[in-house]
Amino acid sequence: MAHRGRLRRLEREAKSEGVILKLRDGGIRVFSDQEVFKEMFLCRTDLLVRGESRSSEVLDAVRAATPESRAAFEDEYGSIEMVGHIVAGEQQGGWVDEYRLLEDGTVETIHYEGGSEEAERIRREATHRDSAF
Repeated sequence: MAHRGRLRRLEREAKSEGVILKLRDGGIRVFSDQEVFKEMFLCRTDLLVRGESRSSEVLDAVRAATPESRAAFEDEYGSIEMVGHIVAGEQQGGWVDEYRLLEDGTVETIHYEGGSEEAERIRREATHRDSAF
């Protein structure tokens, strides 16, 4: 009984300092908030700047987490399936490149020609978001 109490106390302490991911294989991974925010930022940056996926222990652990643990993580830190857009100005042709970090860690790239319905939709959304700030 004493071991169970100690385990609960350790789990409470770990939760207060970061995130605990319960894995489908029964294991547990613990990360600090700072480590998670850093990895999420670096993954988004690599996606947008280089159009590449970044190797990440945090994202790998989320992919291996139980559905409940993953949902709690994504409620707190956002989805690990990321989408980013590079939007060209009208002078450059108005095209849009979309980068999607998929569940399996691969990146899907889609190019939308300027004037296409999808490019215009993305441009409107980006303009609307920018005007909200």
